[in-house]
Amino acid sequence: MIRRCLAALLALALLGAAPAGACTLWAAVGSQVAGGGTLAAKNRDWNPASIGRLERVRPAQGMAYLALMALGKKGWGVRAGVNQAGLTVFSASASATAKEARGGLPGVSRRLLAGYSSVQAVLGHRQMFDGLAPRFYLLADARQTAVVEIAPGGAVRIASTRDGLLTHTNHYLSPEFTAFNQRQALSSHARLARVDILAAALKRPLTLGMFQEISQDRGAGPDNSLWRTGSKPKGTRTLASFLVRLPLSGAPEAWVVLANPGQERRELKLILDRDFWRSETLRLP
Repeated sequence: MIRRCLAALLALALLGAAPAGACTLWAAVGSQVAGGGTLAAKNRDWNPASIGRLERVRPAQGMAYLALMALGKKGWGVRAGVNQAGLTVFSASASATAKEARGGLPGVSRRLLAGYSSVQAVLGHRQMFDGLAPRFYLLADARQTAVVEIAPGGAVRIASTRDGLLTHTNHYLSPEFTAFNQRQALSSHARLARVDILAAALKRPLTLGMFQEISQDRGAGPDNSLWRTGSKPKGTRTLASFLVRLPLSGAPEAWVVLANPGQERRELKLILDRDFWRSETLRLP
């Protein structure tokens, strides 16, 4: 981790920082976490036209889930979510790849959230990722976390742990896939180094409050902090944070920030207990 932080910082020093890419993902599990269980977080970065909203989705088949939805060219899509069983799914774009290499089948976030209760169950059907468009997924439950990298052409690499910290941004980390990093993606490298350094500096065990502090980081400027304000009016900036605490027993917690341009910033803390999933309407505080 230290080596890749130094490499990223050296690249920035030599080339100069430039905005690129979107989203930062990080998660801790096991002895890293106060009381055990898992902490998982995503900062969603995109252009200011891509607003977000929070929904509790009840699919015709499968489990209900709480989802951060984002407006894109093809309508509203899931960018982060946690289901009734506590399975958490975050995605991030592979913006370091060449644009012409980003085609492929659509993602699987909805299918994962509706149909799977654990990371182990998902990894037992890892073939579902084969042939998908280049993308990264962070998966988490109370006992395990995993990062899925999908390369151009649909090849897949997965890193998982039951005790440790996983981080990811928008470029490939698997040695077999680094050749697909065809764009500089300097912000992606800078944010990866930033989240690694900030997380490593925290006293163990980690808490949701510590992850909240990381998510609000503004210490590396408008394009390379974890909470990005953007250096250009129409440039990439952070539009939402989605954090979850998945305890070994008891109800998960979700902490969500919605920062749609032109709207009042909202911070929401939700206890995902039986009453939350049973209630007829999603009442946001």
